Amino acid sequence: MKQLAVLFALAATTLTTPSNAQENLPTDYLSPAFHAGRREALRNLMPPHSVAVIFANPTRAFSNDVTFPYHQNPDLYYFSGYKEPHAVLLIFKEPQKAPDGTTYNELFFVQKRDPQQEQWTGRRLGVEKTKSQLGFTHVYNGTDFAAFPLDLSAFDHILFSDIPDDVHDDLSEPADLYDLLQAFKKKAAVPADFDAGTNEIVAQIAEGANMQRLARIKGFLNQRREASEKLRSNQLLTQFLAVNTAEDLEAFKKKVTAIKWNSYLYRSLVASLRVIKTPEEMDLMRKTVSISAIAHAEVMKAIRPGMSEAELQGIQEYVHKKLGAEYVGYPSIVGGGANGCILHYEENTRTNVGRDMVLMDIGAEYHGYSADVTRTVPTTGKFSPEQKAVYDLVYEAQEAIFPLCHEGTPFSALNEKATEVLAAGLVRLGIIKERSQVSQYYPHSCSHYLGLDVHDAGDYGQTLKENMVITVEPGIYIPAGSPCDKKWWDIGVRIEDDVRIGKTQDELLSAQAPRKSEDVEKMHTQKSAFNELVLPAIK
Repeated sequence: MKQLAVLFALAATTLTTPSNAQENLPTDYLSPAFHAGRREALRNLMPPHSVAVIFANPTRAFSNDVTFPYHQNPDLYYFSGYKEPHAVLLIFKEPQKAPDGTTYNELFFVQKRDPQQEQWTGRRLGVEKTKSQLGFTHVYNGTDFAAFPLDLSAFDHILFSDIPDDVHDDLSEPADLYDLLQAFKKKAAVPADFDAGTNEIVAQIAEGANMQRLARIKGFLNQRREASEKLRSNQLLTQFLAVNTAEDLEAFKKKVTAIKWNSYLYRSLVASLRVIKTPEEMDLMRKTVSISAIAHAEVMKAIRPGMSEAELQGIQEYVHKKLGAEYVGYPSIVGGGANGCILHYEENTRTNVGRDMVLMDIGAEYHGYSADVTRTVPTTGKFSPEQKAVYDLVYEAQEAIFPLCHEGTPFSALNEKATEVLAAGLVRLGIIKERSQVSQYYPHSCSHYLGLDVHDAGDYGQTLKENMVITVEPGIYIPAGSPCDKKWWDIGVRIEDDVRIGKTQDELLSAQAPRKSEDVEKMHTQKSAFNELVLPAIK
């Protein structure tokens, strides 16, 4: 229950605070020293006389008075380890003086302990546990934020990700995210006409734009502007559409960087940290990817004609939970036959995949870090000649990309290689006549950053650096009605692996899930415990 339902229940009960002690918790969470080191690293990058403001994610309604399981803002988790809603962290470039004469360079406002609320919605750290368990010194209840003597408007740069404009006031929380945002706007003197949605689009464009992607981003922006007067009237976006050279683009980014209330500068500084994984983060990345690869291998054993998409999803996600993953990193994609040609097919409602091939894009999330692994598997355990031809071409593209996954390679070179191999192969198979037609069947890029977000923070215009983690995911999708021989129709293949960038070579993190067609077929011959599971009939 939430909000009014909780209020009514609390009015009729007297409850005691649940014990904050829990047994048998994981022992491999990121340490307070890790989070403190990340805060210091951000502080070192911030411009003079600046403050970074990081809010907890909103809670979101699932149905009526039930909320979705809470998922923290990855940035707040990265810099603090805090997992609860209704909080705000402030990181200052220079030490600040408190009214009592002491100094601080960070402030953390968190949920207040509340015995009655905690009986309903779970334990809270509160001020003292945030200090003792997470290593902060200056921690206050969220109820103290509005009156705290702090003039944010006096800073030259106020750095923050965005201000969500759809957060509602939770009447059961005296200092919920809504209240914290309102107090922040007042303290930072955010202009009344500041539009969070437009600001976010400006930040995303400034962060992601490079000369290779310029035309695509302009096309995206023009489509959005057709439906929005706010976007059409924004001067920065108008300036971006006039960008034609690298010099123009650099001037645009400098102008965006100079804005006082600045999402772009925040995002670019944070991305520069998150894109390079520390040794502690790599421990978690290896675990989350290993869990995901093991789950894919188990489904290769268990899959049979006649299973449902949801059943295959359930096997994977059970293995995740069995091996300690808290969540999936994104909505699971299980597409049988024609559904495999839909890039982000998430319904997973086909009750019988028959003897079709099934594309499964499913990754675990372990202690906040997401994997992203895709395998395409024949339900019969044997690829048809057409399925094998397409599958082996995608495998060939992957094999051509892996040798490029080392420090110094331009990020764009990965997709250039994928496009080159796939285009030549599609011509060879007679599916296209000209290499320039490759995008009809390969409509996406082959790589993205991976970490706390499945599409993690990072600059795609740079060269690869050691300890980046990326995906390598070429694919071919041939929906029915395509201008090629019908024998190819409804074949969708993606092979996606997770890779750590090394100095001279890659580290393939997802090797526990077979990739080669012959190895996929061989894995199918092994027994799975799930094949022995028999449940009663539904009445």
